Amino acid sequence: MSRHTCINVWRNICCALLVLLALLPADLLSAGAVSPEYKLKAALIYKLTKFVEWPQSIQERKRFGICILGQDDFGSALDTLEARQVGDLPIHIQRFAQSEAVNSSCQILFVSESKRPFLKTILHSLAHLPILTIGDVATFAEKGGMIEFTRGHKHIGFRINVQQADRAGLKIAAPLLDLATIVETVQP
Repeated sequence: MSRHTCINVWRNICCALLVLLALLPADLLSAGAVSPEYKLKAALIYKLTKFVEWPQSIQERKRFGICILGQDDFGSALDTLEARQVGDLPIHIQRFAQSEAVNSSCQILFVSESKRPFLKTILHSLAHLPILTIGDVATFAEKGGMIEFTRGHKHIGFRINVQQADRAGLKIAAPLLDLATIVETVQP
């Protein structure tokens, strides 16, 4: 890919992220005592729900679970999502200290940096469950995570492991894939 093409791709990604930011609810961006980075990530997690299709069985649930595994850097920014819905399902936020406690009540699981030493084991245990795994640890997607947030200069990008999403029965919409770098799981 030429340098000019790379610049155009990044320009398009930045523009798309700015459009997403403009569409974000003000209450998500104004949550107090949380870093701007995690306010943005909380808002993006909510927006991602519009670009992912879960198996039909999720419609039988009473709530849409957004979960955090490990240290919670989101604080109140993620709690504001409980006033929202995904489809007809109200959002319910859950926090877990141990991966063994994560269950099918989670449709999205953010795996924090504090779980880096256990990442491969955690992702392997969740591989066939319809849980969208998200993280911001470097190489998260290559280790079997589905969406990895990456940081660039004044923006957050995405690395997506479509292979892993397919394995779990999740479908990620093309507009999101167009904004992302697609990666595959790297086997040890």
